[in-house]
Amino acid sequence: MQSKPKLFCLTYAGGTAAFFDIIEKDLNGVEVVKLEYAGHGERHTEPFYKDFDQLADDVFERIRNSLSGDYALFGYSMGSISTVEVLKRILSSDLPRPGHVFLAAHEPHTKSELLGFTTDELDEWVKQRTIRFGDVPEKLLNNRVFWRTYLPIYRADYSIIAGYQFEALHLTTDIPAAVFYSETDTPFSEMKQWEKFFTGQISYHRFEGNHFFIRNHHEEMAKVITDELGVNE
Repeated sequence: MQSKPKLFCLTYAGGTAAFFDIIEKDLNGVEVVKLEYAGHGERHTEPFYKDFDQLADDVFERIRNSLSGDYALFGYSMGSISTVEVLKRILSSDLPRPGHVFLAAHEPHTKSELLGFTTDELDEWVKQRTIRFGDVPEKLLNNRVFWRTYLPIYRADYSIIAGYQFEALHLTTDIPAAVFYSETDTPFSEMKQWEKFFTGQISYHRFEGNHFFIRNHHEEMAKVITDELGVNE
């Protein structure tokens, strides 16, 4: 009996691997591998990454150690940067190539505007952005304990995003890709720039909603993933 293809999932800034629980139940016939960043979730005691090189080296080794059979990569928001950096390492290694790459809610655009922020300015920007995305329950909006716990995580992630330069990304691949987006979050004209790096088959899937459109459209997204992976329910 053929084994299920693995889908290695990389989460958003400030998020944990549990973020993908919402779509895992819809991915019949797929083994979902939810990768945790250092300093997050179940790895909260570990130090944060200083840059995407550290992150990608770590994630690459975790994938290498659990790889068997067919697989694909799925990055959501910051996870899209993580995904392409890990893919770069896979392509220069002896590992088999993934059959497909899925990217969501992040355009290939350098966020250099974040570099000029002081720590306090970055914290306030992160708070307002997180609240706007609906990622904080209303009862916790003014909870100091909550922000004291989570702001360092968001700060660490956005700091490495600010230092990441897409202009320096040397990646060209014909691996098939699918891009998920919301026009109100990131316009199609910006998401289309992924074609600079993915020169083969690439499809775009538009959904309504804010940055976390997956919460209302996980079933449709899962259908795209299983179709692209050729999984029969």
